[in-house]
Amino acid sequence: MNESEVIERAEALPELYADRVRPEDLDGMRSMAGAGEWQELVDLVVASLGLSRAPVTAAERDELGSLLAAMDLPDGAIAALNVEG
Repeated sequence: MNESEVIERAEALPELYADRVRPEDLDGMRSMAGAGEWQELVDLVVASLGLSRAPVTAAERDELGSLLAAMDLPDGAIAALNVEG
């Protein structure tokens, strides 16, 4: 995954998970996306989904894991996600 793909995928995250994260986290995600803070955004999405125990699909989990790996971020929080389906 090249840098532009990472940015494109990360930029879509706030709206993709808008109905599954806390409103205050969503505000932060949108702010980070607007400022181009892609690593912080992906980290917050994973943390928020883990804390809320919102359901994610295996494909969504894998996509988030791929983004973390592409950004050289730790992926330990992926294990806390509530994977359904």
